[in-house]
Amino acid sequence: MMNSPTPKLKTTYQTNDLTLASFLRCRNFQIANMRESNGRTTFVFEDTPELRAAILDFANDASVAVRTFSSTMRDLKAITRC
Repeated sequence: MMNSPTPKLKTTYQTNDLTLASFLRCRNFQIANMRESNGRTTFVFEDTPELRAAILDFANDASVAVRTFSSTMRDLKAITRC
């Protein structure tokens, strides 16, 4: 009898920082899920070394296109208010 391989569970990174979530979206990271609790939205991303590098970039004031960032932030705000 052959055992089928167990699928690997993907680890996630969660943040309720709208600015960081917008920055990560501008860097082309997909939001895997969103959760709301007590009026706060938590954005969930698949945790990868590339994501961690982008978080460090954010902490070290890396830049993204201003218009893209502004529209992404506006879109995420609109989604969280639904």
